[in-house]
Amino acid sequence: MTRNWATRCCSCCFNRAILDSDTPLQVKRKKMLIVACLTAAVSLGIPTLINLLFKGKFIIGLAGAVLVSFTTLMRLCIFRHQATESLMGQLVIAYCVCIILGDIRTQSGTESPVWPCFVIVVDLLLVLECRINLTLNVVILCVVWLLVVAIEKTFRFGLFDISLLTTSSADRLELCACEELPCTVGFSRAASEVGTQLLVFLLDFFFTRGFATAVLAEKNRILASIETANRIAVSLSRFDLESSATMLREAEIPDDLRSAFSSILRNLRSYKP
Repeated sequence: MTRNWATRCCSCCFNRAILDSDTPLQVKRKKMLIVACLTAAVSLGIPTLINLLFKGKFIIGLAGAVLVSFTTLMRLCIFRHQATESLMGQLVIAYCVCIILGDIRTQSGTESPVWPCFVIVVDLLLVLECRINLTLNVVILCVVWLLVVAIEKTFRFGLFDISLLTTSSADRLELCACEELPCTVGFSRAASEVGTQLLVFLLDFFFTRGFATAVLAEKNRILASIETANRIAVSLSRFDLESSATMLREAEIPDDLRSAFSSILRNLRSYKP
């Protein structure tokens, strides 16, 4: 039942957001954005409401992510002609801010950190073939943030003590026995933690980028082969054998297809009056 409801919601949003004039890449981006925003709005909205209604807590990072997801979904469905590239850029900036705000809260206590969400953002940017500058900016932001967290844990310059963003003192006292909360860690431990985090994050980035680049190159090669094969076929249908032979020599197409066109070209030459 839940799956049917989710499918109907996605289908409804697809019908509202996607235009007949959209390119295949635009359609792909809109579908991925709709699924991602719906998932984030529901999965983050429920705990936000629970914390607000039953615990009286308003978590800025969660609430911000829900608001950004819902707003983006509405913009996709209402402003259908808006360029997906600019919309994705604005969405990424807003999500990164929410991730940092959420991570400040979790790092101030003993909850699981939120910064791994940067990995999801980077992977989505790579899969959706966004500008490499945007992806690199997110990578740099994540690296800088991890270094800031490590420095704060070691030297405590006050970032985790901002009352509006962090876990309340009473809650932290129940979670941790340190005299000064959150617990200060030694330089070696902080360096080890940030080194491991950076290693995992950067390895994921390079592996995913390599995969996405290879897939994109293969897709472009296939599209180019189809276009070239179409032009050669049209030329052969007009019996323009010399032009066909020239295009065949210069074309970057699979060997089997080249062999088939060469065979057709030889046969047509033998029948040419």
